[in-house]
Amino acid sequence: MRRILKARGSLGAVAILLIGLAVTLSGCPNKGKTALQGEATYGGEPIALGTITFTPKADGYRAIQTIKDGKFEIPEKFGVQPGEYNVTVEGYEEVPEDNPDAVAKKIFPDYSTSVSVEPNKPIVVDVPKKD
Repeated sequence: MRRILKARGSLGAVAILLIGLAVTLSGCPNKGKTALQGEATYGGEPIALGTITFTPKADGYRAIQTIKDGKFEIPEKFGVQPGEYNVTVEGYEEVPEDNPDAVAKKIFPDYSTSVSVEPNKPIVVDVPKKD
């Protein structure tokens, strides 16, 4: 009977260690990531509706977020590591709320540029208007 209790006690200790390891490892994917926030404009005016995509120039995570009223925010959990990124911005006309079947039209061709992502530094991307 004692051997069975000792075996169960050992299994309990192993289970606690495994749970602790799982909790510790669950935080690892965010290690080194930073939140992203900033503004996206078209010719200096806020982009009403769009998307912004950050693609690393080296290894790392890619992030994409919606632009609404010229602003975007990506929490740390879904952010990227500091470094150099290719950024693509898409901008669309807002569709009337009373017309759910309307399709938003692009207001400019997809725009690409490069940015340096640093912790706690807002990002501003201005898509130049072409005359």
